[in-house]
Amino acid sequence: MNRRALILQELGLNPQWVRHEVLAAIELEETNSAASIEHSITQPVESHASPLSAIANAAHHRIEEQIHRSEQKSTSSKAAAAHQLLNKTSAGVEKTLTSEEIKLSDVRSQRILQMNWEELRVEIASCTACPRHQQREQALFGTGQQDAQLVIVSDAPSKAEEQANLAIVGPAQRMLNQMLISLGAQTAIFISNAVKCSGSRNPTTQELNACRPFLQRQIALIQPKAILAAGQFAAEATLNTTAPIRELRSAVQTHQSIPTVVSYHPSYLQRNLHDKAKTWQDLLRLKAELRR
Repeated sequence: MNRRALILQELGLNPQWVRHEVLAAIELEETNSAASIEHSITQPVESHASPLSAIANAAHHRIEEQIHRSEQKSTSSKAAAAHQLLNKTSAGVEKTLTSEEIKLSDVRSQRILQMNWEELRVEIASCTACPRHQQREQALFGTGQQDAQLVIVSDAPSKAEEQANLAIVGPAQRMLNQMLISLGAQTAIFISNAVKCSGSRNPTTQELNACRPFLQRQIALIQPKAILAAGQFAAEATLNTTAPIRELRSAVQTHQSIPTVVSYHPSYLQRNLHDKAKTWQDLLRLKAELRR
C-alpha cells in the first residue's frame, strides 16, 4: 500500500461504496504499474488499530481546519451574494411576482396536484411556466419505477442529461450507482430533477417554485419509503428551504411525512473527496429508513 492510501485510510476518507470487482481491478493495476497512484484514492483498506502516523496526524489537522473554514464561509458575504444571484433572472434583474401572477401560480399548482401519472407526464412535456423552457429540447419527466421505494431528487439537468433523457449521466451516474449498491438489497428507485429543463445557468428560486408542484405530485403518486435529495437545489426543491446542505444533512428531514435524507450531489463529490466520508454517513441514515 502506498503512503497516500494509508493516510486516507487512517483519516477515514476512503470511499465506502466501491464495487469489489472494481477494487480488484484497481489493486491489480497498482501491482503492475507504479504510475497508477491516482487509483489508490478509491481503494478501501481494512482499518488498523494502530495510532495515526505523524504524516497522517498533520494531514488530519489540516483537513479539519479546511472543513471548518468552508462551513464558516456559508454565512459570509460571498454566500449572501451567491444566493442573491440565484434569485435573479437570466437578465440579471430580480423579478417580483405581482398578486395576479401569484394567484395564477396557486391555481396552476392545485391543478397539477390533482393529476394522475400520465396527465402529469403530458403537463411536464408542454410546460412553459418559466424561462427555462425557451432553452430546452425536451423536459425531463424522470426515470425509474412508479412503485419505487426510493425517490432520488437531483439538481438541475445538464444539456447532456436532457439529450439522454436521464436525470444523471456520465461519471456522476456511475458514482450514484456505487452509492446505491452500498445500500445492500436491490431497491426500486425513481430519479427526478429539481427542475425539468436544462439551462445555461443555475435555476432561480422562482424556477424551482414553478417546477415544485411537478415534484410534489410525483412523490405523492409514488409514495416511496424514503427520499434522497442530492444537491443544494434538490434540497431546496424538495423541502422548500434555502438552508445549506451542512445544516439539512445533520438530521433526517420530512417531505409529505416521508423521511428525507439530504446529501451532496455525486458530481460535487468527485471534486470534493473529503466530503465522501460525510456522504457515507448520509447513506447509512438512508439505509436505516429504507429498512423500517
